[in-house]
Amino acid sequence: MRITNQMIQNNSLNNIAVNKKQMSTLDTQLSTQKKISRPSEDPIVAIRALRLRTSLDEVSQYLDKNIPDASSWLDVTEGALTEVDSILSDVYQYCVQGSTDTLALSERKIIRDSIEELREAIYSQGDVDYAGRYVFTGFRTNDSLTFQTEEDLADGDYTITQEFDANAFDFKDVTEGTNALDQMISRVQTEGDTFVQTLTTGGIQDVSNDVVSNQVHRLRLAYTDISQDNFEIYDGNGNPISYAFQTSSSQVPGDNEVLLNANTGELLFGQAVYEDVMNSLATEGNKISITYDKDTFVQGDVKPEHYFNCVQTKADGTQLTYTNTEEGQDISYIVNFNQKLKVNSEAKDVLTTDIGRDIDDIFEAVDRSIASEERLTSLKELKDNPNYSDDTSQANLDALIAAAEKELAYYNDTLQKTFEAGITKMQNHQEAIDIGIADIGNRMKRLELTETRLKEQKTNFTELKSNNEDIDLEEIVIDYSSAELVYNSSLTAASKVVRQTLLDFI
Repeated sequence: MRITNQMIQNNSLNNIAVNKKQMSTLDTQLSTQKKISRPSEDPIVAIRALRLRTSLDEVSQYLDKNIPDASSWLDVTEGALTEVDSILSDVYQYCVQGSTDTLALSERKIIRDSIEELREAIYSQGDVDYAGRYVFTGFRTNDSLTFQTEEDLADGDYTITQEFDANAFDFKDVTEGTNALDQMISRVQTEGDTFVQTLTTGGIQDVSNDVVSNQVHRLRLAYTDISQDNFEIYDGNGNPISYAFQTSSSQVPGDNEVLLNANTGELLFGQAVYEDVMNSLATEGNKISITYDKDTFVQGDVKPEHYFNCVQTKADGTQLTYTNTEEGQDISYIVNFNQKLKVNSEAKDVLTTDIGRDIDDIFEAVDRSIASEERLTSLKELKDNPNYSDDTSQANLDALIAAAEKELAYYNDTLQKTFEAGITKMQNHQEAIDIGIADIGNRMKRLELTETRLKEQKTNFTELKSNNEDIDLEEIVIDYSSAELVYNSSLTAASKVVRQTLLDFI
């Protein structure tokens, strides 16, 4: 085949272009520090780079955002529960002191006031938030656990449905007959000698004999001062239970009665009704259902929607229905590929209404004893009053003092038992809180392990991404130097290829 000068020139130019392109490619790699700048240069590297970058972005999202958020949420929750545990420990110590016989009633009153302050502090811990989101209120993270504002209280009109199992029943010591005695003493204090003169020692003694202490079955609602309107109660089989209203806790129900004390939020069951109810609860899953209205809340009370099925009627007439299911309202963070972690704890599981109601029992017992002691002190002062120096008044007052001392002895005995029961109850509440704290600790441990794995994954993905995309600088510098030498050589060679033509030989 004949080789012409044009062919030689074209081949030289092509070779120069190839060498120049190689230099350009290596120059781009040196400038960008990347193997390719367009997917078409190496589709396999490009596809692998997209996959590695996606994985690295996900790992970074988990490691830099989700895990710190989850960890902070758990830290806030753990801190609040730890504080509640400390408060319950203080309440426990006060119960131990209050159960001591040697304490005077005034000293027990001081204990009562101290416990009241602690009670308010317990549920205030339920209002802690993380980044503006309340941590104990399930999905309703924008809603506080307790009533905090006047607007909240204005909308505090609820119809609450509360369910109980057999374990919800306990016993209550009820001092029967104190109503008549209290009324008699009250009239003595207000009507003076006019009433004292009409009394008879025998009549007073009869009232005194009626003052007896009984232990009855009790079911305690979550709130005090409930409305007696629209009150409904059903046994475990869904059958309505008949009941009677009462305004004082100093009554004992008949065998076939259920007495509702709307002031204290308690139901006292007669023996026959109690046995029927327990039989209806023998079937697994059966529960007593009680529906009642509550429209008088004070600041610091827990909101029913975080604990029970209820209907809220707002001040403007709007009604909202809240449903609490056994599945709960778990808030979870995605902390790894296909791995979620629950970060919240619900108030109904750790800050139950039973904590406050158990403390309410202590308040009630102390208040009754204080009132009884004040009546007794008043009677003794009347006895020393010259207006009652006649024999009849003195005899009547002595009988009343004896009856009042008997009543006070019952109340003091109940008070001591209440403090003793409070010791066990506070221990149980602390145990529940400790379980909640331990559960958070387990989740935090899982989070730490996940974080460690993600750090390793991030290192691996970063290394793989670098190996896939980034150049080996030393190698590219050597290749560039070689390409530059080849390019310059090709220019030199091309300049000498066609210097002579056919005309040079003619």
